Amino acid sequence: MVQVIRPPKGANIQTGDLVNKAGIYTKPGVVIEKKDDGTVVIDTDAEQVKRFHKHSNTSGLTLEDKDKFNTIMDDIMSSESNADRINNLQMKLDELRIDPNAQKLAQALRNEQAQLIRISRELPRVYQYDSNKI
Repeated sequence: MVQVIRPPKGANIQTGDLVNKAGIYTKPGVVIEKKDDGTVVIDTDAEQVKRFHKHSNTSGLTLEDKDKFNTIMDDIMSSESNADRINNLQMKLDELRIDPNAQKLAQALRNEQAQLIRISRELPRVYQYDSNKI
């Protein structure tokens, strides 16, 4: 089902962002189009939601970053143990640390890593950290 709504003023909504519910519509969906009149088109098809938010809520990321996030997490989740997942994700985060354009993507991945840490009660074995903050 496709719905057209007007988001609240000042909302920075991007294509692919998750909308839990809007007005009288209580089914979650994703923004598939932003119109010039200020309204957005929301698709509530489960496959569309999964396309953009396969592993977790990636609202706020660009479409390109959403795709990168899902590709990285597909690779990370292919590992058997949560400890391996956490360590592999940490290596990817250390790579992204040097790219100033990847900060939002890195933050989304850090959030996912924090979730894995809470679930498994494991920590990364090796990580990089700013020496001024120690």
